[in-house]
Amino acid sequence: MTMNNSKALIVTSHVDASEKIEIKDSDFDCVICADGGLMRAVELGVRADVLIGDYDSMKQPENADVIKLPTEKDMTDSEAAIDLAVSRGFADITVIGGLGGRFDHAMGNIGMLAKYCGKLKRLAFVDGQNLVYMLPAGSYSIKALGYHYLSVTAYGGPVTGLTIKGVKYPLCCHLLTDDTTLGISNEIRGDEALVDFTGGRLLVMQTSDN
Repeated sequence: MTMNNSKALIVTSHVDASEKIEIKDSDFDCVICADGGLMRAVELGVRADVLIGDYDSMKQPENADVIKLPTEKDMTDSEAAIDLAVSRGFADITVIGGLGGRFDHAMGNIGMLAKYCGKLKRLAFVDGQNLVYMLPAGSYSIKALGYHYLSVTAYGGPVTGLTIKGVKYPLCCHLLTDDTTLGISNEIRGDEALVDFTGGRLLVMQTSDN
């Protein structure tokens, strides 16, 4: 499979604080709606190109590019939508929603970040309050983007050699384990923070108070 630099947008059925989201479908090469995400796309003024889901939460649309999934399956509609985007060669994927509502679905979506961590150019979940993504070991510049907090946690094991600069609470060569809240509620000072670590996977959450 060949990855390209085109961007895909996936809209899920549950989007918190959707009134705060400003997004244009013209910024993306393909818009995929996961099941009831079609209703959220309409609310956001986004035009759907492909629909995928089991349609247990809404009536299956007619006269559209619909991929119908069985109700009983081994993955969520969100995972199916992400896998579809990846199968079509998209390496820059933004998912609207999927962070609030049912906690089990939110945790499953964090698993999707782990599934594709280091394999795509970008995979991120966004709603009106949060921007969440996962990074493999390396050096990164993280833009503030108007979010108040920058939080990080280790995922699936420790993060080694973690250095964070340009924040209220800097770290230097720290071993961040996955059983601590040490990395929660930091703040970027200025326009960006610099993050560097030598091993593990880092879950990054840029958030604002509701």
